[in-house]
Amino acid sequence: MLGLVAACADPPAPPSARRERLALIRDTAEEMGIHNAALIAGIAVSETNLAHCWSEATYACMGPASPSCGGPVIAGSADGPCSAMQGGLGLFQFDAGTWADTLASYGDAILTVEGNTAQAVSFVIDQVMAGVPGAADWLVAAGWIDGVPLAAGDPAMAQWAELMACRYNGCCAATELCRARADGYRDHALELTRELGAAFWRTDDRCAGLPGDGVIEQRSACYVAAGDPRAWHREAAGRGGAREWALTGAPGSFARWIIRVPAAGRYRVEVYAAGGEAVAGYRIAHGGAIDTVAVDQAAATGFVALGELGFAGGDEYVELAATGSPGAKLVFDAIRVAPSPP
Repeated sequence: MLGLVAACADPPAPPSARRERLALIRDTAEEMGIHNAALIAGIAVSETNLAHCWSEATYACMGPASPSCGGPVIAGSADGPCSAMQGGLGLFQFDAGTWADTLASYGDAILTVEGNTAQAVSFVIDQVMAGVPGAADWLVAAGWIDGVPLAAGDPAMAQWAELMACRYNGCCAATELCRARADGYRDHALELTRELGAAFWRTDDRCAGLPGDGVIEQRSACYVAAGDPRAWHREAAGRGGAREWALTGAPGSFARWIIRVPAAGRYRVEVYAAGGEAVAGYRIAHGGAIDTVAVDQAAATGFVALGELGFAGGDEYVELAATGSPGAKLVFDAIRVAPSPP
């Protein structure tokens, strides 16, 4: 099992960085399907008091150099002397043994505050999938997290806090220490909610409708990227000079473009599919039906039509998963939705 350790409590990140860092946690969680991000931020407060760089928490060890810090990342000091180089790294304190072991397991991206945060969201969803009955897939697990009330006496909140103490912190026993750690995960989430207000944390209303031009870009408010962040790659290509890709066979990796049509009717759906190597199977949920349309990304140029389909409004989307034989490049770019001509 992955081991993560808490750094010692010390003064929090500077006020100028605190709100920005909490916004990054909130927005990263939303991109990956979670809207109850105060729970995720509460973990970061419990682990490092929101510090990612050693310059923000000089009580800790000086870890490897971080592009986010212009110097060393914070490294946990609870696993022995700093010379042993075996404490947790970064904002969420990832720890797979020595620093070299941790970087070999998670990649250099965890040295950045963005990569460390994305990996934490992925880790938490994996633990909910493993530890909560019925939360068998990514979006169901994210929905369970979204349903945890931010209330101290609620049983779901207690379940969340105990799960984090056990699966994240390794404190699974019915001891006073483990209860205190669980209470910390709970109380820090509640404190952050009171500190910044519910409006700061609200993201479930960001995808309110189709953009004016009907184009839904990747990493926009109506896009969810699921699965291990290590499977996702970004490059300066595709529509607008930015797209993502993953290799087919990456387990659990998929993207969903959420479609909020202004009125029920028939709409033309297109995908920007150029640049890939695989035959992509786009699943379209529309009007109570699900259709799958295959697109050869190796032969695609620009937008490719998936069809003119009936939409009723509600829970409708286009989804693409990194399934198939391993090793082919699968691109994730914009989709375009427009009313069909009469």
